Amino acid sequence: MGANLEAVKDTGEKNNGFIVDDDSKATWCMRKIKHMKNKQRENKELAEEQIAEIRKEIAEVESWLESENGKLDDSISFMENKLEYYARQLKENNPELKTHKLPFGSIKFRSQRPKWNYDDEKLLEFVEESISEVVKVEKKVDKRELKKRLDVAGDRAVVKETGQIVEGIEIIERPEKLKIDV
Repeated sequence: MGANLEAVKDTGEKNNGFIVDDDSKATWCMRKIKHMKNKQRENKELAEEQIAEIRKEIAEVESWLESENGKLDDSISFMENKLEYYARQLKENNPELKTHKLPFGSIKFRSQRPKWNYDDEKLLEFVEESISEVVKVEKKVDKRELKKRLDVAGDRAVVKETGQIVEGIEIIERPEKLKIDV
């Protein structure tokens, strides 16, 4: 058994000459799989420990950023308030003013469309009664319930009661799935 077992290296490289043809070789393969899965678990644990430490460092940097930018946001708001007061004075002196250009930027006045706030429940109730053609209805097939009412005929689905072929369904047979537990 030793010569054939050496044909599969620990690195996972395959040698086509190695064949599992008895329980002893199958047991050896399972033992190797078990060791590799244990190594994967150890690798994951190590990675998670490192990630946890890095997350702590990220949290420290994010906290610093929030603190520093918070101070700057306060200063920006202060300056914007001063500019808004100045801009309102300019607009008062020239009601047609749209843009006032300066070396480091512009002060602009633009009209806005009104904002619409919706109470969706009340709105839906009203629209269903008064303007029902603008109500959107979403249709969807309940596939779980549908399967209960169908049979398989080759690669097609058919309605159990009528034998009618169901359009829009193709049945694709698949081979058994092999699962190896170690």
